[in-house]
Amino acid sequence: MLTVPSPIKKVFAVRLTTLVSIPTLILLLASSAWGQQRILLHNLCKEPSGRVYSTGDLFLKTGRYLCLGERINPQNGSAVKVLCFLNRKILYLKQSTIFNAQICAPPPNEAVQCSVLNIVPCPHDYKGSDEEKNLPIVTSPYGSSIINNRPEISWRSVAGADSYTVVVKGNGVEWEEDVKNTISIPYPKQQKELQYGNTYTITVISNHGDQALNSSPLVVHLLPVDDVQWIKDEVKQVFDLGLPPDEAAFRDLDAIYMSKLLLDESIKTLKARVVAGSQNPTLYRLLGDRYLGALLPEDAKHNYTIAAQLALSSSNTSELEKVQSGLKLVKWLKDR
Repeated sequence: MLTVPSPIKKVFAVRLTTLVSIPTLILLLASSAWGQQRILLHNLCKEPSGRVYSTGDLFLKTGRYLCLGERINPQNGSAVKVLCFLNRKILYLKQSTIFNAQICAPPPNEAVQCSVLNIVPCPHDYKGSDEEKNLPIVTSPYGSSIINNRPEISWRSVAGADSYTVVVKGNGVEWEEDVKNTISIPYPKQQKELQYGNTYTITVISNHGDQALNSSPLVVHLLPVDDVQWIKDEVKQVFDLGLPPDEAAFRDLDAIYMSKLLLDESIKTLKARVVAGSQNPTLYRLLGDRYLGALLPEDAKHNYTIAAQLALSSSNTSELEKVQSGLKLVKWLKDR
């Protein structure tokens, strides 16, 4: 008996053959916005490497994550603004470009940038745990580069001290203030603010009665006005995207702040998310990294420990590996 194909199967075969072949269909999907979105949906990259920050791409919307290997397709005459998380650079791409490791490569020695293994760009020489015990180490502002011209000043307490003297000196600014029963003060309203583009020394002296016990200085540099305005403009654009707060803090804002080695802004932004109740292991791990960059190993260890617990509970093996690397650096620093 002769078997006749059903009409439905025949129509389907004709339409598929007439419209497009299977290989062509796959190619079209891969190059479309929908196809690119599937890269993230199917987790083909372990974590995003950048974000689109402007209109102008044929397919990619503003605010969308980017994975390495994706193509940027600017419309005629347009430049697509992209933030690369790995090297903290903002790129303006005017022609079709593959977003790859060549244009979004981490800076050399990124793993040790401003950390215990590369002291030069860090805020102050590490004294060692034994020496630190008797010093009023300045803990805020964090780092040697800042943009706040009236920074809060805080320090570590010293056993036996019953008061502290805070001294600030530099171009156009010189003042001191004695305080008791506290290890932090807001920048005094009656004092002249620090000037952008200048360097200042913040020194905290511990006292017992009328006798000075010891002191600890921190040299800070305020970025020039143009750099400060650039930071403010980029931060505003991050907030305008309406990103989830944790995501904005540990990806976009950290990348922008650390492009200028602004440990102070990055740490305080991450700490604000901790206070808000974040349970994201990446956020705590990155806060540990930043404390390590500020040469505050105990603070780093505390946040690494929380990050490890959160990563374990969520089976996040990638974060666990990063936390373990950070804890090894903490141990190396304390044992050296």
